[in-house]
Amino acid sequence: MKTYVCSMSIPHVRRRIAPRFGSTPSPCVKVCEIDDDGFCLGCKRTVDEIRDWMIMSDYEQQLLLCELKRRHNEKN
Repeated sequence: MKTYVCSMSIPHVRRRIAPRFGSTPSPCVKVCEIDDDGFCLGCKRTVDEIRDWMIMSDYEQQLLLCELKRRHNEKN
């Protein structure tokens, strides 16, 4: 009797197949209202950035966090 192993159960294979989504916690602060400039009043993200957060890589998420700090400092 042969035993078959699903390739998805082998960690090194799964990493090559699965997309590398980011694991950075969302910057959402639960104040979700878009201002006249198109930015969330709470986290300063655009609607597109909010939508895409879950599919961004760690690198893209970190870049956006830097941009959000700039936006926050620019407004204050």
